[in-house]
Amino acid sequence: MSRREILVDTDLCYGCFACEVACKQEHSLPVGTKRINVIQVGPMMVGGKLEMAFVPMKCSHCTKAPCIDACPEGVITRRSDGIVLINTESCFGCMACLEACPFGVIQMNPANGLADKCDLCVDRVDAGLQPACVQYCPTGAL
Repeated sequence: MSRREILVDTDLCYGCFACEVACKQEHSLPVGTKRINVIQVGPMMVGGKLEMAFVPMKCSHCTKAPCIDACPEGVITRRSDGIVLINTESCFGCMACLEACPFGVIQMNPANGLADKCDLCVDRVDAGLQPACVQYCPTGAL
């Protein structure tokens, strides 16, 4: 099976936040929780012109995911297609995965106090669909 991942073309992202909205709606996420977070870089002066960039940040489903090794209960696993998942039924909220993530994309869900991150819309992927953030990105940046 081929590896599943989302590639980001930051040149195409203009900060509309449609990916954040699509993700929140797809997963019914509570206020204060994001599985994808668009970061604004700038404004900054480049070549005498004012520029600004946007970078969508989400779980990279790392090949050697440090969150998997950091979890003392083994509730973070990788599927054969590379998708890294957290079994929230077994997570007890120790936050070791948050500290291990080099990108800071794992967070605590305020509704249940457990680790939460992008699951690449695994149910959509299993149904042959694109992740919600990819489907609803108007520029094709994702």
